[in-house]
Amino acid sequence: MNESEQDIAEIARNFEAMGNFIEHFGINRDRGERCRFDADVIFQSTRLAHEHTRVYLSFRDDDVSSVRFAEKGELNPVFVHTEFRVTSSHMQFENNELQITGASPKVGAYKVRIIPS
Repeated sequence: MNESEQDIAEIARNFEAMGNFIEHFGINRDRGERCRFDADVIFQSTRLAHEHTRVYLSFRDDDVSSVRFAEKGELNPVFVHTEFRVTSSHMQFENNELQITGASPKVGAYKVRIIPS
């Protein structure tokens, strides 16, 4: 499998994890292939942020960020990431939560846990 095939497979796995997550919790997609819901969001890196906020998921390949959440308290884009792309993050549905992992120059290695309320 070449690099572009691996990238396509990873993107498909990320969308599959998002789909399994919303199906498990009965979260509906709108006609634009997007959904929104309230959740506990835990961002872990060199900084720990835990807030209850609104989360937005998009299953459209023309949206820049497939996962984003509303800024609230410590979930501030000055300190942490609040938007995630299927092309540069790893997403999985595990332990009744959507987990996003990755690394960036801004925060280093990170893990995000999204748990609907």
